[in-house]
Amino acid sequence: MKHLDASSSGVPEPVPVFPLGSLLLPSATLPLQIFEPRYLMMVSRCTREESGFVVTLTDPKDSTNIYGCYGRIIDFGHLENGLLGITVLGEQRVKVNHLNKDDTGLWWGRPQVLQESPVQIEEEQDWLEHYQPVLDALLQHPYLVSQPGTDLEEPRAAVHQLMVWLPLESRSRLALLAEDNFLQRCRLLDAMLSELAGQSSAQES
Repeated sequence: MKHLDASSSGVPEPVPVFPLGSLLLPSATLPLQIFEPRYLMMVSRCTREESGFVVTLTDPKDSTNIYGCYGRIIDFGHLENGLLGITVLGEQRVKVNHLNKDDTGLWWGRPQVLQESPVQIEEEQDWLEHYQPVLDALLQHPYLVSQPGTDLEEPRAAVHQLMVWLPLESRSRLALLAEDNFLQRCRLLDAMLSELAGQSSAQES
């Protein structure tokens, strides 16, 4: 199975880029419905070659500073609506350079792996316990519980999954994705949730 090499000094090979506006983070999963021909071909190629693609928040045509998460397909099948459904597991945060579009309309780019700052497992566990009530509330929805590949036992994976599930604004999702330190990423989320709570209180009053 192909993975990105963060330590390689050579030029990385181009990988497919899927601009979704959806957040994907390492160790979190994201279910997708695939129907456009270019992305059906992308899924077929990635499955055949055991390779992945980059999910980005920004459309490459709108920006040259593209952040995303490289992921691989861990589950697929046809949905009740007849469309192809896949589940992607995030592996590495990346910045994508040298973007270009092929004849099918599919974007390709060279991913630069973004390094994560080291964090003690005890600190990760503290943040999971901090967010556990929010996770428990979300898990009342049976669709989230049944999502393939979801890991809610490992602290960082569980917190990242929470970030993926929450209905945050685009600028908030991008801030979480671009942050290199897990602890700071959690502090950012705390600030976002406080802001959302304040907005909700203002609307109710």
